[in-house]
Amino acid sequence: MATATITGNVVNVRVEGTTPLQIGMSLQRHSYRHCATATVAAVTNSLLHASVDDATITAEAVEVGEQIEKILAKPKSGWQALFGKSLVVRSGRTYLVDNSALNPNGSPNHFFVTGGDGVWAGVSQADYIAARDVRRLEEAISTRRERGDTYDYLNPKKLHEKQNEPGGAANPVVQVVQAARVSLAAASADDTALIAASGRKDVVALIRNT
Repeated sequence: MATATITGNVVNVRVEGTTPLQIGMSLQRHSYRHCATATVAAVTNSLLHASVDDATITAEAVEVGEQIEKILAKPKSGWQALFGKSLVVRSGRTYLVDNSALNPNGSPNHFFVTGGDGVWAGVSQADYIAARDVRRLEEAISTRRERGDTYDYLNPKKLHEKQNEPGGAANPVVQVVQAARVSLAAASADDTALIAASGRKDVVALIRNT
C-alpha cells in the first residue's frame, strides 16, 4: 500500500509492490501555502489553492501512489505506462506523472497537480511570482504578530504611515510590500485567479492600492 509524507516543501510518495519506487511533488512549486520560499518559477505553473491543506495534499498523494501501484501490477507494465500519465483522485483533481529528466523510458520520480477544483492551472511565470509575494506578505505579517507587533499592517492608511516614519523603510513588512508591488505590476491585471488561490482579497488589494 502506498504511503505519503511531507518533508520540508516536498510531498514524497512511497509506492510498494513488485516494482517499488518513490516519487515526489514540490509544494513550493505547486501549493500556494508553500510557495513563499520559491526563488524561481517555470514558464507555466500550477498551484493548489490555500484552502487545500497539507492533510488533503498527503491523502491525495496516497491516492496517486495507489493508482500507480495498480498500473505497475498489470502484466508487462513498465515505466513507459506511467510517463505522462494523468491520474484523477476522488476530489476530481488531476495529477500528472513524469520524471525530472523527462525521459519516457526512465523511472518516474515526479508528479504534480494539473487541474481540478481548488487548482490554479496554467499559471504564468509573472502570475506565479505575484502569488509568491502575496504569500510572503501574509507570512511577514504573521511573523511580526508572533513577535508581539500589533500594528495594523492591513490598514492602507496605517501602512502608509509606517513606511513614511523614520526607519519605516527597514520594516520587514514594508519591504515585502514594496517587492510585491513590483511583481503584481508585472502580473495579470485581473486578480480574480490570484484572489481565489490565496483567499486573501484584502492582501491583494493592499498591495495594489497603496
